Amino acid sequence: MSALIALPFQVFMSVAVGWPVMTLVAEALGHGRGDTSLRRLAVWLARRTPGAITLAVVLAVPPLLLSQVRYGEAMLPAAQQMGWFWLAMCPLLFIGCGTAFWVALRRRGTEPSTLKPFLPDIVERYILAFRRRGLERPGLVMTVITALALLTVGFICCAHEVLVMNPDLWGTKAGEPQGTLLPLRDPQLLPRLLHTLLGALAVSGFSVAWHGASRVAGGETVYGRKALKFGVLWFAIAIGLQTLAGPWFLYSLPPEITREFMGGSQPSTVLFWVGVAAGLAAVLVAGVAVAIRVPRPALWVAAAALLGSLLAMVTARQRIQELLLDMPLPLAAQPAALQPEMMALFTGVAVLGVAVLGYMIWATSGTTRSVS
Repeated sequence: MSALIALPFQVFMSVAVGWPVMTLVAEALGHGRGDTSLRRLAVWLARRTPGAITLAVVLAVPPLLLSQVRYGEAMLPAAQQMGWFWLAMCPLLFIGCGTAFWVALRRRGTEPSTLKPFLPDIVERYILAFRRRGLERPGLVMTVITALALLTVGFICCAHEVLVMNPDLWGTKAGEPQGTLLPLRDPQLLPRLLHTLLGALAVSGFSVAWHGASRVAGGETVYGRKALKFGVLWFAIAIGLQTLAGPWFLYSLPPEITREFMGGSQPSTVLFWVGVAAGLAAVLVAGVAVAIRVPRPALWVAAAALLGSLLAMVTARQRIQELLLDMPLPLAAQPAALQPEMMALFTGVAVLGVAVLGYMIWATSGTTRSVS
């Protein structure tokens, strides 16, 4: 059940991280080649990124609460040791979300507003009536800021996961929290980062392929085929590299955990290899979709395989967490407590984040303000 709760968050987290990167690549290639289809795809990606970020943040709450309830004695002391690195996620999310909305609201065109599902038509018409623009220089800068902010949040989350699984760094042997700890030398960190990033790019690529197939079905063959091929290419490359990063991540774990997924436990081993096989099958079927005249039915099959792969991998990662954290650990001698300086720092970064987001909303609220 917990894997089903975490799966929606994983999907929207993936597109929130992957879409800004794909926006920059699509815009750069489209501008360099004079390809209007790729530039239109960049608009489509940029204008949906804010919604993906918002949904990812909201959907992160249930799995986070479940983890806090079950593993709070490890997660909280680990976060304390990270200190301001952990708290920095607050302003980073404000900045990432704010800049994403800035770009989206400035790229009004034939597509509906990214806020359309949340606002009445009259608000859409009078408050968000912005000029039509492409991805001009301010938009490029803002998209880069969005991508960097979200990638940094992902790095901090991965570092926290690594730290949680190393009790020597936060337990009784670690001493008082210093608030500046990052496990940069841990052998798990780099493969975990690559595993997470490639997974995000794979899901993002598939979402673009799905968009392209929908446009082909709607009669926009040229643009739809371009988006379909672009998305499938990202999807295939990311999955291909994942076949290298995944085993690297698995073998970076303690030997007893690696053995669990390499024959030591039949359920865990089957789960892992089913996830791998389903991901590869999704790539093959998506490749077939590019070659046939009506791609959508094939992408339905690929989507089912991809969801099966994601579910298996999310379950496997949770199983790894359970195996590590359910072992006898040298837990902290005292319960976690939020120190006064940490509380003051958290308040400061929260105020800064709200100020940045408020400025972004104000900057996009005028219909005559220039951004060129």
